[in-house]
Amino acid sequence: MKSMSIHGVDKEMAERIREKADEYGISVNRTMKKLLGDSLGLSQTKNARSTEFDDLCGALPKEAADELRRVLEEMDTIDREAWS
Repeated sequence: MKSMSIHGVDKEMAERIREKADEYGISVNRTMKKLLGDSLGLSQTKNARSTEFDDLCGALPKEAADELRRVLEEMDTIDREAWS
C-alpha cells in the first residue's frame, strides 16, 4: 500500500476529522481513508471495522467508555501514605 501525507490541515478540519473518528469508533487514519474513499465513490468494505460481534467483545458506548476510563485512571493513583 502507498503512504501519503496531507500538509496544511487547518485546526477546524483536524477537529472535524477527529470528531468523525470518534463518531465512527475508528482511528483518524481510517477515518481519513473512509472519507476520501466515500468522496471518490470507492468501497471501503475490506478496511471497514465490523461491529457484528461488538456486544460479545465488550464494546461500550463512548459515554460509558469515557466514564470507565475516568474510574480506571483513579485506580492508577498511588496513595503514598497508605503504603508507608
